[in-house]
Amino acid sequence: MKTKIYNPILLLTLAFFLAASCSEDFLDKQPLDQRVESNFYQTQEDAQEALIAVYDVLGWNTVVGFHPLPMFSDIASDDSFAGGASRNDAPNIIEVDKHNIRTTNGEVLGLWKKYYIGIYRANLYLEKIEGIDADPDFISRTVAEVKFIRAYYYFDLLRVFEHVPLLTETLKSQSEYSQPQASPEQIYNQIATDLTEAIPNLPDVIPAVENGRVSKWAAKALLARVYLYVNGVYGANLNGGGKTIDKAAALAELEDLIANSGHQLLTDFAANFSKAGEFSVESVFEISYSDARPWYDWGYIQGGEGNIAIQMQGPRVDDPGLELYERGWSFAPVTQGLYDAFEEGDPRRAATILHQDEFVGGLTIGYQHTGYFNKKYTTSKEYKPAEGQLELNWGNNYRVIRYSDVLLMAAELGSPNAQAYLDEVRGRVGLPSVPATLDNIYQERRVELALEGHRYWDLIRRGLNVAEAAISISGQIGPLYQGDAQEFDVAFKPANKGLFPIPQTEVDISNGVYQQNAGY
Repeated sequence: MKTKIYNPILLLTLAFFLAASCSEDFLDKQPLDQRVESNFYQTQEDAQEALIAVYDVLGWNTVVGFHPLPMFSDIASDDSFAGGASRNDAPNIIEVDKHNIRTTNGEVLGLWKKYYIGIYRANLYLEKIEGIDADPDFISRTVAEVKFIRAYYYFDLLRVFEHVPLLTETLKSQSEYSQPQASPEQIYNQIATDLTEAIPNLPDVIPAVENGRVSKWAAKALLARVYLYVNGVYGANLNGGGKTIDKAAALAELEDLIANSGHQLLTDFAANFSKAGEFSVESVFEISYSDARPWYDWGYIQGGEGNIAIQMQGPRVDDPGLELYERGWSFAPVTQGLYDAFEEGDPRRAATILHQDEFVGGLTIGYQHTGYFNKKYTTSKEYKPAEGQLELNWGNNYRVIRYSDVLLMAAELGSPNAQAYLDEVRGRVGLPSVPATLDNIYQERRVELALEGHRYWDLIRRGLNVAEAAISISGQIGPLYQGDAQEFDVAFKPANKGLFPIPQTEVDISNGVYQQNAGY
């Protein structure tokens, strides 16, 4: 692997410089950038700062270019196109939309770097924490948190790249840099091990002053999500922490969450994506963003705490003074297919999709204009930063796991309460009961979780033939589309298995150790 990814002094310094993330109470701490490894990891306060640095990478979307993975996965699915100002605005993002990604795509390299920086920080924490003079309960809890986060990073790597090196220790010398690619089985079983080992030592309840930290319920829900993906893609169970996670075991984790966590659906679906709805009773895990530490540096965006995906997905309103939204960059315009997927009378459509008719002052038309935009994660003035560069300081949190997702996963896994769980999700928005068949559950997932970054992975785990049928389109344009029909054509390539390419720079420096993903 690259020296610049794993150099301990460099990354430790970055850890301190960037040590701010998650909630304003827990993670909005001032960085200490004058320390090095030799005089750090001495006290519990040191460990707390290092823990913050592990969490911090969760929110990075700009290591190389602009690559928010939830947005990227929606663009790769049938729910969004690439968009932007023009066909020349962001060719790397258009490649994701067209499923024609070059191995030199910069944004894809950014994803790779993000996750391995995060894994380095997690591994370093796990190596150092036992030598720190700290309360045993603090150690057991924070080790569990870091294992959850490492599992989260590896799950994204598995889904995006599949064939990646598995590192559970920091690399100590240059001779160790060329690590082999692990098998998918090794990766997903390590994920399962981290999560099963984390669950017993994570708290049931997160106090408000610690919002953004991981609970036991988040780990259980993520374990079930991993099982569904692995079983769908590989036809396998998980093995971790000395036990097998099969369908029954994954369902048991969800049933425990449903019965005992205290999580429940909000009465108002749209409230999930409001400022008041952050860390709500429906939120099982979310990644925090904030404008509390104003940021101005375009050359190092991830040094701040803003969510760049918000700026990217906002509509290009001509006169923000007349609108409820600030001017965005119009990436990830919503497809007609998603708009039509909602039943008539489903209020989730209006809460999920911004229609061009909602703007009174006009729009600047961007590339692949469909007339629809993401309303869940957009430049709403409710979130307008008080200070700092507007585009860099959006504080909209990303809801990673919502309770409605938990109910639908449990229904999909065949819970005896599947019908009640599906009815609960639909009843919240005033829709009648439909039979709890797999097709109806998949449809409900699409509209309930739309534009939250889940659709692409749901399609992939159901089979490449399902993904191809849903994603590939040719010669189709919706009634509000502007541009030539071929601008909206997409051809999913089953030969790629839905994966992104291993960055070519990583292949090159591996000295023949890495094999490129099929189809690239």
